[in-house]
Amino acid sequence: MKKMLALVLALVFALSLSSVAVAEAPITVQFWTVFGGDDGATMQALVDQFNEEYAGQIEVVHSPLADPYTNLSLAVQSGTDIPDIMIGHVERVPKMVEDGLLVDVEFLTEGDVDFANYPDYVLERTNIDGYQYGIPWDFNAPVCYVNLDLIEKYGLESLLEDRMVTFDEIKQAGEAIAAAGESETVKAINYYGGFNSYVARYEELGQVELIQDGNLVIDPEVWGGVVSTFREMYTLGYMVNREDDASAMFLGGNLVFYEAGTWTNATLMQVEGLNYDCIMMPVFSPETALCRAGTHTWMQPENEDRTEETDLAVATFVNWMGAHSLPWATEAGQVPLYKAVTETEEFKACKQTFLADAGISENIKIFQYYYWSTFTSAVDHAGADAIYDESIDVNSVGAAIQQEVDDAIAAGV
Repeated sequence: MKKMLALVLALVFALSLSSVAVAEAPITVQFWTVFGGDDGATMQALVDQFNEEYAGQIEVVHSPLADPYTNLSLAVQSGTDIPDIMIGHVERVPKMVEDGLLVDVEFLTEGDVDFANYPDYVLERTNIDGYQYGIPWDFNAPVCYVNLDLIEKYGLESLLEDRMVTFDEIKQAGEAIAAAGESETVKAINYYGGFNSYVARYEELGQVELIQDGNLVIDPEVWGGVVSTFREMYTLGYMVNREDDASAMFLGGNLVFYEAGTWTNATLMQVEGLNYDCIMMPVFSPETALCRAGTHTWMQPENEDRTEETDLAVATFVNWMGAHSLPWATEAGQVPLYKAVTETEEFKACKQTFLADAGISENIKIFQYYYWSTFTSAVDHAGADAIYDESIDVNSVGAAIQQEVDDAIAAGV
């Protein structure tokens, strides 16, 4: 349906700024995102800049939501308050398409959007049965922030020579802190048991795929091996306590390695005097190193009442945001994917942009699973307790996650 409309529109509208400018009043574009922290402030600043440049023609209303997916499902069901465009997680796309929530975005190429501006290997992630349901915005991933002042203080410079840090090297950091008599106040690493802590390490440790033929297949012993790695760090006294605020510890100079997401970089960049670097998340070995990368993607919700003029305005907005996305790297600390931006020296100079190799490098993997949200929720339910509670059998954790996912699928999630 969308493609047929596009052919009609191509005959009627001059698909450029001039076609939008003829509107009697600004065209309002409702825009939802998942960005609510400091990176959300950068997103809002970009929207404000766009609105200023297109004043009188297009007005974008940005709504950051903690759970846009539930909100979107309810909006589509009711036929009211449906956004014109949104940015969400690529892992959600297959099920959203199956649930009838998204439309083919190829229609936007009749406006200013050009798929050639984005990496093919990321576009492929949202191409389903020959239809394109997403346009890449960025890469996001768990990474390891390093307090360089503490590295120097404890004489740990050699640990960073290969731009990777292993669990054995984290133990070396813990031993150096203990030798200095400061292990009560300074810690080597933090782990809280969320899915970002597990998915890539499971595959690295077990050398086995987590998703096989589209199905989640967890080997409880391999999952338990990852849990045991974290538990050992805690037992040795090298890891933060469960009740500790790892962010505050890192900012306060009491944490050497801080595992968090690229989205945390926006906060760290604002701290004056914080001497830090950003490297791949800790691994078992440089030879088997694997990091999970996700990607936020533009998607257009289903809405039969959306006008052609609004679609043209959306295309103008999406293209402008990509072309002006450098602040998403330099200010939000993320990894935008618009090719012209990733080729700039300013982008290449950012700490986190090694993640731009996701999908190319064998060390950085984009995971995809139809029931991704169900899986990540199950990990969040079971992932952390066994790290801190030695009475829990580590091999029971993966089995519990697998069972929760299987039960949810059987119940028709």
